[in-house]
Amino acid sequence: MSDLRGDAMIETLLRLLIVVNLLIVPVNSFCAEAVKLRHVVSVYTDEKGVGMKRPEGVASDGKSLLIVADTGNRRLLQFTFQDRDIKDGKEIKVDQLQHPIRLQLNSKGEIFVLDEKLRRVIRLSEKGVYQGYLTAEGLPSPSAFVPKSFKVDSNDTIYILDIFSGRVLVLSPDGRYQKQVAFPKDHGFFTDLAVDAKGTLFLIDSTKRMLFSSPKEGNSFAPLGGSLKEHLDFPGSITTDSRGTIFVVDENGSGILVLGQDGSVLGRLLTMGWTEGLLYYPTQMCMTEKGEVFIADRENSRIQMFSVMK
Repeated sequence: MSDLRGDAMIETLLRLLIVVNLLIVPVNSFCAEAVKLRHVVSVYTDEKGVGMKRPEGVASDGKSLLIVADTGNRRLLQFTFQDRDIKDGKEIKVDQLQHPIRLQLNSKGEIFVLDEKLRRVIRLSEKGVYQGYLTAEGLPSPSAFVPKSFKVDSNDTIYILDIFSGRVLVLSPDGRYQKQVAFPKDHGFFTDLAVDAKGTLFLIDSTKRMLFSSPKEGNSFAPLGGSLKEHLDFPGSITTDSRGTIFVVDENGSGILVLGQDGSVLGRLLTMGWTEGLLYYPTQMCMTEKGEVFIADRENSRIQMFSVMK
């Protein structure tokens, strides 16, 4: 008699599991389709008709200003965008700029550029006038740092991915040392970092293809979510939107992976190609609160603008 009761209980549990799975699957499917990108326009040249050459960086003030790192031409380009259109393309060229690859703008419109050859961050005024190299005052030993990437948040706090000492440096807007967060012990090679509206730091590991995070007041990184090997080929850069959604630019896979705040995979956007709306070895991505997305489409030598559809 007890055996029959036990079998009945097992059968009931199995049925419950089946029902739960049926309920969960649609939710996951909905999340995967929650974010879509619609192509708006692509830009290939500056205001004089000179073509871009393998652009790797892009940054926006979130309003109407767009700065592009035209890497192959050793220059920056300044565009304006409005009403689904990108205009102008004024050249910004300084002697100190050799190989620009990453861009950020602060609240004053100042331009920060990571030069890959110099391994330094160059600071320019909003008009593109050279202001000097970014330094870190009061930095604890070791006093030198080698930036692989960097970010500037809405409060103009600066975060540097220092691959020389294996840490993320946090600096005040004027470059004064605030704190540092050491890389996790078991890691591969970090290619980029991001910071969300809550101050949470994220690192993307290109060899292990994993995401790590550290809360605003934290002093260490921990894995966030599981392995992303099935979803990523080579993660080149990472950014977040105002809601905390994480976007990873898959450079070699020519697409965008969308992750939730817990690191869960929500979906994958775009594919490899040469026609409008497709990507070929993209590098950096930025977005505005209005849902305007800009991607440096390196091997297609263009910048593409998309709009977020939810």
